Amino acid sequence: MNQYTLLFFSLLLLASTTQAQSVVALNTVNPSAESPMARIAPRATKATEAPFYLKIYGFYSLLTPGSEINYSATQSQTTAPTIYKPINARLGAGPRAGIGIGMIVSDFINVGIDADMLFGSAVKIDYDLFVGSGNTFSRYVISTNTTLKVLSITPNITFKALSRPAYYIYNRLGLVGGLVMEYKITSSSTETPTRGAVTTTTGTTDYTKNSLALGYQAALGIQFRLSQAVRGFAEVVAYNQSFKPREVQFTSTSVRSGASTVQSSSTVFKNEGDYNKTNPTEQPSFNVSINSVGVGAGLMFRF
Repeated sequence: MNQYTLLFFSLLLLASTTQAQSVVALNTVNPSAESPMARIAPRATKATEAPFYLKIYGFYSLLTPGSEINYSATQSQTTAPTIYKPINARLGAGPRAGIGIGMIVSDFINVGIDADMLFGSAVKIDYDLFVGSGNTFSRYVISTNTTLKVLSITPNITFKALSRPAYYIYNRLGLVGGLVMEYKITSSSTETPTRGAVTTTTGTTDYTKNSLALGYQAALGIQFRLSQAVRGFAEVVAYNQSFKPREVQFTSTSVRSGASTVQSSSTVFKNEGDYNKTNPTEQPSFNVSINSVGVGAGLMFRF
């Protein structure tokens, strides 16, 4: 009886061991095999595949909120009212072009630095007025043309808001520091009096010294895959910058009856100064805004 009991327990132990091994085998995942869901699921691009990028881009301003509004003025005759109206062009309008480098920190954050040039659209203002009274008056036809070029450096950080294998939507914030390369106003005028000779004058107001054009940048855009290493992007960008002129040089040449007269002067702008000082003249400082909101597009190369 003891032999049969011992044989029974031996068979029971063997069966239990075999069953346990079968259960373990069924529940063990083969690391070399993938489930059907794993094979069809899209693979997220790893940031470590190409952590650095180079981009080139262009931008065109559509709006210039906060920039100074300029007005043209016309008068048909001496007794007619002077009609003025705002002009569309403002400082900050026009194209920009730039280049940037950066690094992909994670699946959600990029950091970079951009350099771009604001070429700007010229701000042209026209006046056609009569000055004087009675039979003694002069007609003045005046045209001014303001140009602005700024080279800006923008450290920035990009946050990916919605990421998909073929594209992602992002927003970008940056601090802008700009060097004013050119800020100049050229003018031409013609004075036609009721009596006497006509006088023509050309002048240049050149702001030779300026502070840095400081501000910030904000963008909302979409980036899409063109190839393994090339991406395209389109975005809406807002720039907010301003600077203070420090010194201006003015020159003018007037011609009347064949004789020309040349004049020149300089002015410095200070927070505190003396109105009566000359060579150079002193004037209070003022702020120049070059804000813009527009659209941009470009290419990004990952390496």
